Amino acid sequence: MWGFNDSCSRCKTNDAVVYDYVTKKITCSDCGHFIATTDTAFLTSDLGTSRNPSSISVATTDPNNASSDDHLSISDPQKLGFDPLAVATTQQSNASSADATIIASMSDRLNLLATVKNQATEISERTKGEIKGRNVRFAASIYIACRQNGMALSIREISYVADGAEESKITNAVGSVLHKLGLPPQLMHIRAAEFAKRYSTDLKLDSQVVKAAEEAAEKCSDHVNSGRAPSSIAATVVYIIAQLYYEKNLVKDIKEATGVQEYTIRKAYKDMYPYLAKIIPTWFANADDLKKLPSP
Repeated sequence: MWGFNDSCSRCKTNDAVVYDYVTKKITCSDCGHFIATTDTAFLTSDLGTSRNPSSISVATTDPNNASSDDHLSISDPQKLGFDPLAVATTQQSNASSADATIIASMSDRLNLLATVKNQATEISERTKGEIKGRNVRFAASIYIACRQNGMALSIREISYVADGAEESKITNAVGSVLHKLGLPPQLMHIRAAEFAKRYSTDLKLDSQVVKAAEEAAEKCSDHVNSGRAPSSIAATVVYIIAQLYYEKNLVKDIKEATGVQEYTIRKAYKDMYPYLAKIIPTWFANADDLKKLPSP
């Protein structure tokens, strides 16, 4: 027997249960799991009694006969002040409000703009029941909202605020949501040039350094091991460009700003070094400038 205060047996949530008054089915809007029909479920209403809503029996007292223990059978639960549709609508509204609050909290920790936050909430609402795991759905929605707004925020970074949601599950969810909403699959991926622009901007580097880093990262795809993560390539490019412009080693600053480990940057630098003349824009640095860079 199931009551409105019980949780979904599959995903264990108890705030996303929906009672369809037309089909008389009870489902979990979070994971889509079918819970019961009103023929088998015992719904708990404000009456304080768990009964089948299709046939509720209440005790009535005849004022002319204090000992009367007659029962009135009422087939319409709304006559008893219990509207299953209203209860379901309220629960769904509360669940949506709770979802929005969690997404807002995650977005705030990532310092996202209100427009991105609201867009992520809308995407999450449109994909309820499609993705298993609320935090996975929230994270995927935030990632897609960021991509739609031209932001380079990695799935790994979002997973840090997703309360245990695994990167692999978020990645799979992103693909599912893009397909469900008919969005271009290109949103799934972030180019190294996008990361380079973000990293150099976050570091408050000069505008021409930002431009040079973006251009250099774009050229890396032709010369650098394609197996390297775009974020690693971008961090290494920013390291090289900054060293050329400022003539000092900023690897530790770049590590702090990008989250890419110093070892990874130095290893990628070794791979890029033979191709620097083809990667670094000639308007930014000439052959003599490149010779000043340290050998890996």
